[in-house]
Amino acid sequence: MDRIFGFQPLSFIFFLTFLLPFTFLQAQTAPCVANCECELTGKIVDRLSGEPLAFASVLVKGTDNGTYSDENGVFHLHGLCTDEFDLVISYVGYKPLTHHHDIYHQAPVIYLSPANFQLESVVIEGARIESGQLSLTESRISPEDLENSGGESLGELLSNMVGVSTLKTGQNVVKPVVHGLHSSRVLMINNGLRHANQKWGAEHAPEIDPSLAENITLIKGAASIKYGPEALGGVVVINAPRPELDKDLDAELELSAQTNGRAVGTSLFLEQGGKQFAWNAQASGLYQGDLHAPDYQLTNTGARELSFSFASRYHQRNFDVDLYYNYFDQELGILRGSVVGNLDDLAHAMSHEPPAYTSPFSYQINTPRQEVNHQLLKLSGNYNFSGSSLLLQYGLQYNHRQELDIRRGTNNGVPSLNLELVTHTIDTEWKHPSFGHWKGSVGAQLLYQFNNNIPGTNTAPFIPNFENTNLSLFVVEATEIGRFTTEVGLRYDAWYSNIRGRDADKSTFSNELSYHNLSGSVGIFTPLGEHAAFRSNLGTAWRPPNISELYSYGKHEFIIEYGLWRHNGETTGVFTEADRPVESEIGTKWINTYTWHKDKTALEVSGYANYLQHFIYARAAGITTTIRGAFPFFVYDQTNAFIMGLDASLVQEHNKSWQSQLKGSLLYARDLVNDQYFTGIAPNRLSYLLRYKNKQLSFMNNFSAGLETSYTFRQYQAPPVITIEEIQEAEARETELFAPGSQNFDFVAPPQGYFLASSYLAFSEGNFAFRLQARNILNTEYRSYTNRQRYFADELGRNFMFSVKYTL
Repeated sequence: MDRIFGFQPLSFIFFLTFLLPFTFLQAQTAPCVANCECELTGKIVDRLSGEPLAFASVLVKGTDNGTYSDENGVFHLHGLCTDEFDLVISYVGYKPLTHHHDIYHQAPVIYLSPANFQLESVVIEGARIESGQLSLTESRISPEDLENSGGESLGELLSNMVGVSTLKTGQNVVKPVVHGLHSSRVLMINNGLRHANQKWGAEHAPEIDPSLAENITLIKGAASIKYGPEALGGVVVINAPRPELDKDLDAELELSAQTNGRAVGTSLFLEQGGKQFAWNAQASGLYQGDLHAPDYQLTNTGARELSFSFASRYHQRNFDVDLYYNYFDQELGILRGSVVGNLDDLAHAMSHEPPAYTSPFSYQINTPRQEVNHQLLKLSGNYNFSGSSLLLQYGLQYNHRQELDIRRGTNNGVPSLNLELVTHTIDTEWKHPSFGHWKGSVGAQLLYQFNNNIPGTNTAPFIPNFENTNLSLFVVEATEIGRFTTEVGLRYDAWYSNIRGRDADKSTFSNELSYHNLSGSVGIFTPLGEHAAFRSNLGTAWRPPNISELYSYGKHEFIIEYGLWRHNGETTGVFTEADRPVESEIGTKWINTYTWHKDKTALEVSGYANYLQHFIYARAAGITTTIRGAFPFFVYDQTNAFIMGLDASLVQEHNKSWQSQLKGSLLYARDLVNDQYFTGIAPNRLSYLLRYKNKQLSFMNNFSAGLETSYTFRQYQAPPVITIEEIQEAEARETELFAPGSQNFDFVAPPQGYFLASSYLAFSEGNFAFRLQARNILNTEYRSYTNRQRYFADELGRNFMFSVKYTL
């Protein structure tokens, strides 16, 4: 345990910043209680459609004080004589809900689920928007889309949102790309904590199980003010269900299966709450064999996943204490045909199908593969004063990543990458009382993490050991001027890194780095008449260079990579900032969003521009051959980049049963220094979804069905191509193709555009809910431009999925 908690001052800091305030705080009673003048406003909506529920009943339990929601689903309660109480919400045809509430949490949004439907009714308290800023553009994954996820990874699930694509390594490793940016430029907030993992690699998907989430929100602006560095593309906020007070024991059990990969999965959810204490527990698992493309097997693409979580909540009149623990364990196979023996084999693999080493279906996972374990522990407390609140939170995360390559002899079972990352965080935020016309919050954050190479890999470490310390202060304020809500934010970060490594010749090196940055944002929100609104936000975000971008060295998965301080033209070695200065990335992003909603039509259009100074990227540099085989060769470089795009979504409720959605995204990215395109930028995409719902259809309850079609365009904004054959010919002629400073290039041309179709059908009967889905119905052969293994194999073929859920 000393290895995990090794930073001794944290124990003292944690005691001072978390335990002491809650030891000495005394309960306060709101002034309005004395004269029975407390008030509460909230909103009631349909959990599936998001439509307001008019004339729903709201009653304060044990009293005669009650009301009904209006035509917009909004209700008002007056004359409350206590600062906390139980609300009983009911509506014909929907599940009733009892919710324990206090006046310190304002504006609850109550989501009621239709009777006999598998989704439970839920309440979201006191947060109009996840970011806390009205001027920022947010998108949410609906509960129905979460239900339809069918065992998808977090990256695949997020790609259903407009403006989001995926970066893949094969078929199992998927990470989200937000407005053209990914990895350490998209910040993941997992249950209130910055997700701390080895996110520097394109081959490292976030170790988060979306089946355990209750809601997922994407913040598309440069939202670094509240959340910190690395939010240049956006922020993804994943929240698990919070334990509900006054709730009888609930249980849900789901079983699922799919044809592609012959996978089986299961999940379990338990929840119970009393007057002061509540808890819930979740668990899920996946057992998957080799996947298949339309015409051939994808050998060694099996997967194993196991995750579970436990949450508890202790409630007193003015404060809550929450404890949350999450465990995630994953083993993923990497396509065997992506690793070949020599240059001729590599040229053949990139131009022929099926991939090399293709074998019959198997559940066995051999090398190459990944094994990842991630654990998260969070303790948080929220104290409500009269007119303000204080949040204190401590988080501990442990991430263990092993990557096993194809190696000779006994080393074949030895990890070539074996990393242990431990992260401590302390967060505090005070939502202060209104100051004149201004309201907002101030906060501080402390992060300490250390990353160690576990000995025994019998190879030079790909990245060195390091320690990171980040101290941050921020303030976010808002005021209303006429019809405009104006928001401003300011944040200061100090980031320190201590690096210790060993070179291939066994010599050691070390370095100490420090970065400081001041970030800011300004935004406006204004309604435009009764049905429209406009929001605009201009903000800066930043991140220090990742250790991998500075020091990466050697083979990683199926490519060779060298960091900025490990490769310089024809010379390799370990350099410092004196040899090659590397600046922090600084992004300036301006995003404008127009929304219009009238009757049964909703339109949202967002345009954005992002200027990135000192943008760090990996560019192709050639082919290199090692004792493990021939591999594409990449080096890190730094430039200035410009990214701009447009997101649009149109939702139409045709009648009570039929709904359709049209959405699309356009993206442009350019290297401004070298006047060229980047490799791997997501192509433009257009999709159309048609849904049908009927609460009572023949013998089936809550019947719903949907058909989604999409077209992904060919990426024409791509660098030139230099094929393996051209490389071989240049070597034969002793011609230099890869002179220092040469332009970006790719080994294979971008694939053609492709059309995909998917569908689902769902219904319930009694306590059972059934779902049948089909992906890639037409069994289309295609390759995704943002899949790094498109050099070797097609994407997945047709896949049928079935699930059944039992609710107690």
